[in-house]
Amino acid sequence: MVKKFNLNLKEPHLEVINDLKEKFSITSNKEMVSKCIKSALNLNKDDLIFSSIKEKCSGGCFASVPQFEVELNEDIFIKLKKIYIENDFDDYKTEEEEVSKVIRCIINFFEDDPDLITY
Repeated sequence: MVKKFNLNLKEPHLEVINDLKEKFSITSNKEMVSKCIKSALNLNKDDLIFSSIKEKCSGGCFASVPQFEVELNEDIFIKLKKIYIENDFDDYKTEEEEVSKVIRCIINFFEDDPDLITY
């Protein structure tokens, strides 16, 4: 089953996505985000990706706004939700915002290590 939700991002995340799209010759934001998520889950390095350094927000944690709709496989959504719970992030009001937080950490991680994107 597919889960659709609005991904909350901040301007710096959009810039990273644009840079990564250029690097991988991808035109779609959704496709690039999906590639990042799958790569992050495949890496199996949650301690690196979601370390306290990566988790720290710049420009206000709650300043993110819905940017575009993302479709995720239900299993992947559940995995991201589990990561959110395991990492003791700040509290958000909705499941969408919680999963968006995890995806923002993934984007932050690949900004520094784009060569680890495999999918």
